Amino acid sequence: MLTEIELKSIIASGEGYNAEFKVNFPSKIKEVTEEVCAFANAAGGTLLIGVDDKNTVQGVTFDNAKRSALQNSIGEISPTLHCEI
Repeated sequence: MLTEIELKSIIASGEGYNAEFKVNFPSKIKEVTEEVCAFANAAGGTLLIGVDDKNTVQGVTFDNAKRSALQNSIGEISPTLHCEI
């Protein structure tokens, strides 16, 4: 898991080749899974949900149902990926 210092550094650096911010949790889990696959096909990366385009933390509601759906969707990717949710 990333430390608070690491997260702040990623947010301060902004979006780029290995960082993507989403202000809201996408309505379709597949959108998040596609972002994860894109990072996997590159050099890895960090997807932060609840951060806007101005690098400001907005926060999101992330209930157990969304967490489970996301874990299941990422779990279907082959080869298996290591992701922290």
